[in-house]
Amino acid sequence: MNQYCTASELFDACGVLFGPEVEVSIDFLKYLQPSGIKDAYRCQAFKTHPDRAAALGQDEEFLNDRFKTLTQAYERLIAAIKGDGRVLMQQSKPQPPKRRPEYGKPPKKPNPYPGNDHFYSNKGNVPERKLLIGQYLYYSGYISWNTLIEIIVRQRIERPPIGQLAVNWGLIDSDQLQYILANRKFSEKFGDYAVRNKYFTQRNLLALLYKQKKLQRPIGHYLLQYGFRPDVLERLVKKQKIHNRSATF
Repeated sequence: MNQYCTASELFDACGVLFGPEVEVSIDFLKYLQPSGIKDAYRCQAFKTHPDRAAALGQDEEFLNDRFKTLTQAYERLIAAIKGDGRVLMQQSKPQPPKRRPEYGKPPKKPNPYPGNDHFYSNKGNVPERKLLIGQYLYYSGYISWNTLIEIIVRQRIERPPIGQLAVNWGLIDSDQLQYILANRKFSEKFGDYAVRNKYFTQRNLLALLYKQKKLQRPIGHYLLQYGFRPDVLERLVKKQKIHNRSATF
């Protein structure tokens, strides 16, 4: 397989592997790591492998097609990774300057991406806009871009899918769930397709998204796993809230 892919092809592959809810960007692709790709593949393979058709209560032929598509997306992304772990983007942009990891006060962990990690180069100059806690920690120099992306991907993968929530609520049945998954475009979100084809209403979708957000684990859960002490994380959250109260937009 040619390891040089267009951004559009890689975006589609990410949509298959990570789900359409993950907001893929050029920066996301540039710092995507083999470990993250493999974790996402294992997670999705468990849900789509045709050998589990009976256990999942789904059609084996349907799962076989989904699994082939998943494997192709995985192989495309892995093939687009260089030996040092960076995504090849037609070499259209220079790589960011390398910087030694500096986690600040939280305990340091071994860097899983030696020589290929990226910390905010303008530390101390936090953007004057409202920031989520992960963004605030990145711009403050406490975590790297790789760590932030890895946490976001893990959070998105582990949260309950909108489709399963819709089945649990009785908005659609299992057959309709499989039909939507099979017929939507890779780049199209499940909820958008369902609303457009009148499986449920826009109000239903907003309620599902709210429920999904309530059920997903907070960023803090993953930050603790990356070595942040609870008291340190609590202090940083307070600083983030102070920053957001004074943000200009």
